[in-house]
Amino acid sequence: MRPYARAAVRLVGSLIAALACSAPAAAQYASWYDPSDSVVRRTDDDGNGWINPQVQRLPDIREMKVGRFAPNNPATDLFAGGWNSAGAFLRFDLLTAGLVNPPGPVGQSDTLPEFEPLRYGPNPIFGWVELDIDNNINTGGELETPQYRYLANVARFGGLPDNPALAARSAVDAWNNDHNVGTPPFVDRSGEEFHIAFMGERINSVTVLVEKPAGNPAIFEAGETWIIHGDLWHRAHGFEEFVYTCLGREGQYMPQVRMRFAHDLTTDRTLISLVYPLTNAAAAAQLGAGTPVEPEDGCDGNQNSISEALGDLQFSATFADPFDRGLPEFQLLAGWEFTSPTACLNAATWSCAACCGTAYTTPQPDGALYIWTDVWPNPRLGDFDGDDKLTTADVTRLYDYIAAYDGDPNYDDDGNPTNSSLLLHQYASNFCLYDTNYDGIVSPADALLGGDMEIDLHVDANDIDDLVLALLNPAAYSASHGGVDPRIRGDLNGDGRLDGADINEFVQLILCP
Repeated sequence: MRPYARAAVRLVGSLIAALACSAPAAAQYASWYDPSDSVVRRTDDDGNGWINPQVQRLPDIREMKVGRFAPNNPATDLFAGGWNSAGAFLRFDLLTAGLVNPPGPVGQSDTLPEFEPLRYGPNPIFGWVELDIDNNINTGGELETPQYRYLANVARFGGLPDNPALAARSAVDAWNNDHNVGTPPFVDRSGEEFHIAFMGERINSVTVLVEKPAGNPAIFEAGETWIIHGDLWHRAHGFEEFVYTCLGREGQYMPQVRMRFAHDLTTDRTLISLVYPLTNAAAAAQLGAGTPVEPEDGCDGNQNSISEALGDLQFSATFADPFDRGLPEFQLLAGWEFTSPTACLNAATWSCAACCGTAYTTPQPDGALYIWTDVWPNPRLGDFDGDDKLTTADVTRLYDYIAAYDGDPNYDDDGNPTNSSLLLHQYASNFCLYDTNYDGIVSPADALLGGDMEIDLHVDANDIDDLVLALLNPAAYSASHGGVDPRIRGDLNGDGRLDGADINEFVQLILCP
């Protein structure tokens, strides 16, 4: 192909990408709400690593926001200002139930081998929030430690997300986490361009803005506000092998940022916020009025921004050598050759996935570090095909999985190939989507069918009395049905509640099963 033809192809590709990344009238921010739904999902081999939920809070995501933000004076206070569709900074907010502390180190760094997860208090939050900036799941991802991310862990919560792209790439069991970018379901290829890392090893210093009266300055306590400083904001590590604009620091883009933890006494919630420049002009404004704007050079050690980091991706993808282009891992970067960084700076159009939790307070023999407690997007318990419904198709998938692996020593420890039950080997580390109650056994008891209030895997007139009881007295229903939350089977319209709005769909199931 002639040089001018290549240029034309790139131009057309860039225009298409610009249209894909841009939005009509820019909203100030995108927001996602999450009900109170934290649970314990251990990851140690034996599934018995110690945690006391009465003392150590289970991080519970309640809301997340991302959008463009305009600080009143970025040089003095990044967090004072307002959401603004013309703002020069991105802002990300994560709101949690109760008081959560910044994470302490858990030995994940060669330079900081200490294991002190409770360094900043007894309720640390750990995890990763992944942001897909170009809304293309085929660009970006994690090759080094994908086992800690959303796609590798969402199935621990007993369902697949109601998002076809994410559902198709979610690990169904631990065997899918094979660290091979070329094998389905492509857990490594999440689509993230940047992520927030709640890792204590990444915290360099702390500034206390509001201290509890007579409090402990070393502990984040109720009513306090802290700024933590460190490299907590990373460009996707899956790009690092192929990105080379910054001489001497090729690949890595992990700038020093400020993250604010603020606990509100009235609502008893903790707001975790990150504000970061979208352009190098904003980075210069953060340093003070009159600061010259540095040209984009792909380096995170001087003025740095989203635009610079994405421009680095586009340049490296465009001028990659043929050998790199032939590597399977290059797929994570390839799409950025035809993607316009400028068109993707509207943070309100980005998509988000999060996997958060707490940590074991003592080192585990098998090296397990985290206890996952919440994810976003939420899966629906028992929804094995990601359609946000509990149907016979989900039950069939469960039965097919049992039939395929019953008696297989890699999946089933009970030694019986005909009992329609799988005893998972080390079930917490070797999790399985179909283990809806997370007890280490996959059996027909894990099946959930919408409208099956009698719990007999049939929806018929016999379920009517049970539905009425669940509507009028949920506690009595739960007490008489083995502790089952009636919403699991009775929430037929998928709004997270069991109420009169579900009756019509229940009637339709009875009349037209």
